[in-house]
Amino acid sequence: MKIKSKKLIKAAVLVLTALLVAASFILLAGCTRKAEESGGIQFSELFDTGDKYGYTVTLVPVLSCPGKGEYKIAQGAASDGVNAYFVMRQEENGDCIICKYSLKTKKLLKTSAPIHLFHGNDMTYDSKTGLLYVAHGSSEGKILTSVDPKTLTVAEQTIDIEKGSGAITYSAERDMFAISQGGKKLHFLDGELNWISSFDRVDNTGYTAQGMGSDEKYVYFPMSSSDSNFIVVYDWEGNFVDQFLLDFAWESESMFWVNGTYYIAFNHDGAAELYRMEISKR
Repeated sequence: MKIKSKKLIKAAVLVLTALLVAASFILLAGCTRKAEESGGIQFSELFDTGDKYGYTVTLVPVLSCPGKGEYKIAQGAASDGVNAYFVMRQEENGDCIICKYSLKTKKLLKTSAPIHLFHGNDMTYDSKTGLLYVAHGSSEGKILTSVDPKTLTVAEQTIDIEKGSGAITYSAERDMFAISQGGKKLHFLDGELNWISSFDRVDNTGYTAQGMGSDEKYVYFPMSSSDSNFIVVYDWEGNFVDQFLLDFAWESESMFWVNGTYYIAFNHDGAAELYRMEISKR
């Protein structure tokens, strides 16, 4: 009986050890996944501590959305946290298509029928309504169109807003939109798209205003030139925070922040090119 008991105890110890090792691997894998999903350093961590200069931003390619026929000019981009959406425009303002890609597999999931989005200058995802909102931009700056991300069909065409928008982003924490057009003003709207307040933009990069993106503390404006891009940063109270150069020649179009990671979309050679922005301290 004593020998048998010793064998049982030894077997139990071996089983317990195996379980602890397995649990360690699971925990390590979980931490790794969490680190991957977090996107590393956040801009808010840098700006909150006043560290505006001790970092570098590296662009890492994520996926490419090639044009479809005549729809080959990349414009607005957005994400619901699982999928990425790209507006592809014709040469002339009018109809556009929206392409839906999985961020995990990088595969095309769906392409919309042509939708009147005019210039389709920018797009954002509203997690409260579960809809994509596209800023028509240009001479239709006071018009938005909402689109169902599941079907890529129009939910509401021609939503009138009080201020001009060629750039749009949504904050789930605040249930607020931020919009801008032409790089001159920053406007805030409530969750029902009603105007709240406006601020002058004091940045003066000399670059062309494009779309915008945001996290829960700041709004980001990609600005493009023929040989590089600037990212201009404001807070949700309308205050200028910072701007930094991206030494990258393609034309930036839009930004979004999901799962703790910053993404920027470029228009290049008939495609929307999505890159991840990796931030590291110098």
